[in-house]
This record gives sequence, C-alpha cells and structure tokens, in this order.
Amino acid sequence: MPYSTCCGAHTDFDEIGICPDCLEHCDWEDEDEDDVEADKEADNQIAQIKINQNEK
Repeated sequence: MPYSTCCGAHTDFDEIGICPDCLEHCDWEDEDEDDVEADKEADNQIAQIKINQNEK
C-alpha cells in the first residue's frame, strides 16, 4: 500500500495526491514487502506480550 512521504499516511487512492491525514498534496511511495512483514511480526509480538501481561 502506498504511503505518504510527508507524514507516512497510507492510502489506496494515491492517484488523487491528497494525503488523508494532513490534507496536503503529497508524493507517494510503495512500501517494501519485507518491511510490511517485519511490521506485522512486531505488532503480533507486542500483542502477545500484552495478552501475557493481562493473564497474570
């Protein structure tokens, strides 16, 4: 999914050129698939840690 180079917002409509967060004209770049996978793994690890803390 493309992300804004100005503030990092994600969008499916990068052809419009308006950032959904800051409402300014932005340039868009595609995310590297390896980075996306690493982010998902990190999010899952954080979620698991929170679950484990709540079970104590």
